[in-house]
Amino acid sequence: LHTHISPVCLLLHPELSVFPMLGRGLVLWDRPFITVWNAPTQECQEKYHVDLNLEVFDVVINRNESFRGREMTIFYSDLLGYYPHYTENGIAVNGGVPQNSSLKDHLWKAQQDIKTIISEPDFQGLAVVDWEKWRPLWIRDWDSMKIYRDKSEYLIQEQHPEWPPKKVAKKAKSKFEQSGRAFFEQTLVLGKTLRPGGFWGFYGFPNCYNYKFKDVGYTGECPQIEKKRNEVLQWLWNQSQALYPSIYLPEALKHTNLTLKFVHHRIQEAFRMVERAGNNNLPVLPYARIAYELTMDFLSQDDLIHTIGESAAQGASGIILWGNKDYSRTKVSCMEDGQGWGGAEAPPPALLSTT
Repeated sequence: LHTHISPVCLLLHPELSVFPMLGRGLVLWDRPFITVWNAPTQECQEKYHVDLNLEVFDVVINRNESFRGREMTIFYSDLLGYYPHYTENGIAVNGGVPQNSSLKDHLWKAQQDIKTIISEPDFQGLAVVDWEKWRPLWIRDWDSMKIYRDKSEYLIQEQHPEWPPKKVAKKAKSKFEQSGRAFFEQTLVLGKTLRPGGFWGFYGFPNCYNYKFKDVGYTGECPQIEKKRNEVLQWLWNQSQALYPSIYLPEALKHTNLTLKFVHHRIQEAFRMVERAGNNNLPVLPYARIAYELTMDFLSQDDLIHTIGESAAQGASGIILWGNKDYSRTKVSCMEDGQGWGGAEAPPPALLSTT
């Protein structure tokens, strides 16, 4: 097998020196670079008789184009164990915070869920856990996630009403991070034990937090503080069998020259974690979309190159193209999927062909 980059990929900016890195990632399924479709578009064919013809582009898809199947399975928070979290209305589910929830009960339920959803013991696909309600590092639970810090402190304050705020916060942080780590870590261990052939990992990790597009002289580099925080998550990279960073493009990047910088450093940070884990068999498969984030506005040809092409150029094992139910909500949206994939915007797999 060898990889051939089409001329269109030469549009990638040479100053970032991405091409020398090509091929450093683990080869999955005997392909130097895989494109995985992870959108529930089965209704396009079943309900509207619109065939996206994904096979034409050598795209890896589950049977019936579903979220879960032999090729890849994604576990949302309600489908794997008893994931503790709060609803948007502040109602606690499964204890709310990890230290107030039973890890034993969670793992028991998760075992049943994994066996049911991935019924084949010899599963060798991608297994992605998508937990986005809170982050295992206390300092990163900001904005809407601050409720997890507040509730954690409340639990400690109840137990020790005489303690000053600083002591309460310190203890709450320790309890939260210890329990949060256990939920993340032991869930991966369980998955690897039950379905050892799968590539288990968490969606969105590592994150680069390089979102300050409006800063003068934006370079796309991950802030040093965030790189140090990613290093604190060494235990997560050690347990992961694949890294699934997100390179979704915020709409703010549309019609800018910042996309490549944004994507480049997010993928680079994932490979930095691979190096820290000391595991050359740890594949990186970024999550991307064919549309800008939170829209159905399809990426420009340049931005397809700057996501899929850049992933290939840095040596990622492949890329996962995610979409929600909006992709198959109507016949029109199904037809737009086909156009965005293989029409005027140029099909992403054309960026990379294998022979």
